[in-house]
Amino acid sequence: MSRQAMRQVARRRVQEALAIKQKEREAQERRLQASAVAVLTALAERDAAVEAAEQTAAISIASMAGEGLSLSEVAEWCGGLDLREVSRLSKIDPKAVSS
Repeated sequence: MSRQAMRQVARRRVQEALAIKQKEREAQERRLQASAVAVLTALAERDAAVEAAEQTAAISIASMAGEGLSLSEVAEWCGGLDLREVSRLSKIDPKAVSS
């Protein structure tokens, strides 16, 4: 085999190896992208669930305040819930719905 033929074979082998590595990198990027999307989706779902729960709590706190209870009394009725938390929740507009 001539020197030129050996170089051509060597180049082809290098190109094949590089192509395999490129495909592996692309597959890894697809997996990483899918995982990142899953993380961000899970966090968005969590945030939406927290928001919905806080809306429900705000409605109930407003209802209790409508019965004439102070926020301290609401906290007591809620098993000694922290007054700061009750106060924070009471400031949420119970009619506000985000998309």
